[in-house]
Amino acid sequence: MRYQLQLLAALGLTSSFFVNSCGRGDSEQTTIIVAGSDTMLQVGLSWGAAYKEATTGVAVSVAGEGSSTGFVALIDSTADLAHSSRAIKPSEAEAIKSKHGKEAVEHIVGYDGIAVFVHKDNPVTSISLPKLKEIWAEGGTISNWNQIGGSDAEIQRAGRANNSGTYGFFQKAVLGKGVEFKPETAGMAGSSAVVEFCATTPSAIGYSGMSYKNEHVGWMSISAEEGGEAFEPTIENVKNKSYPIARPLYIYTVGEPEGATKAYLDWIKGEAGQKVVSEQGFVPYR
Repeated sequence: MRYQLQLLAALGLTSSFFVNSCGRGDSEQTTIIVAGSDTMLQVGLSWGAAYKEATTGVAVSVAGEGSSTGFVALIDSTADLAHSSRAIKPSEAEAIKSKHGKEAVEHIVGYDGIAVFVHKDNPVTSISLPKLKEIWAEGGTISNWNQIGGSDAEIQRAGRANNSGTYGFFQKAVLGKGVEFKPETAGMAGSSAVVEFCATTPSAIGYSGMSYKNEHVGWMSISAEEGGEAFEPTIENVKNKSYPIARPLYIYTVGEPEGATKAYLDWIKGEAGQKVVSEQGFVPYR
């Protein structure tokens, strides 16, 4: 099922897969519109599919172009829910309050680890946060794999576009507040593109949600400090907080949700929705 959803996403069918009627709904069907995080696209599609099987008269339309796009959609009233892999910015919250006269309401629906992906044949299998910063941050001193125990090859960095919540979180957690990425860093449009680049490029390094791991790519264990114990980005390590690059996954609404939107969000937070979170490689919020 998951690979079918990935194929649909790759074909650009994410926005219409679960929609059987036009607009937000008609006399027979209500359509819940969801926009936002690319990281949460797969789990969002799976939620929609499972909810369609569990209910009648409700469809879910899901798009995943980056967390920032979800907040824009809430501001513009073009979405009912915004998926986000980062917390809302004060400017976004202010814009929602100004436009709608209601506060943006935050709902934590799971947790994710940001994996650092490399080619599966890369001999460097673990790294510290300080060294990651030297690889990624503007002015950083590490540019060749031979500086950290690898082969003599220039490190090719694949990141996310700046409208991505993953971009913002990785920047804050690894580089530090106000520190920019090295200008040569490639900004990929989606998580799948980052993983594909790392799977096919021997000298690559990239970051994305851990649920995008597949058998064609490797990932690194991370230690919080140089010389400290390194941990893989697994569900268990995120759950017990030993993996140092982890974050909540959010859904935002304009004010408290009502009607079909509330019922859907309650379902996501319940046993059935949290089962989907686990199946998609994330950590349930409870």
